[in-house]
Amino acid sequence: MVGQDANRVKPFTLQFEKRPEYLYAFVQGEKDSYEISRQYWSEVANECRRATRQKVLIEEDIDDEMSMTEMYRFTSEIMEIGFSGIRVAFVDRYISQRELNKFGALVATNRGFFGKICGDVKAAEEWLLSIA
Repeated sequence: MVGQDANRVKPFTLQFEKRPEYLYAFVQGEKDSYEISRQYWSEVANECRRATRQKVLIEEDIDDEMSMTEMYRFTSEIMEIGFSGIRVAFVDRYISQRELNKFGALVATNRGFFGKICGDVKAAEEWLLSIA
């Protein structure tokens, strides 16, 4: 049915701020899954292209975490989503998800992704601004 997706409420909010040298993206939600992550990361990639930014700082505030299997699947496909040539600094507000995020970063990096998991926004910004 045409228009059905437009009527569906997204399981997250995503806000963008165009900063001088990079795009800032803040995502917030209650639930995470392969589908949810793929959807919001696709929106981030699209906004990077629209805003002509090759660096993005993504801050995530989602208490729930996806399974290891979903993380592997998602990060295996990250380049297909549109992150070729885009540098990504990622901050998860939930330290309990750090190991899962590191695993995802390793899988993504092995597929050509250029990014870093950072402990806070300040460290993420410093890293982003230090790379060419």
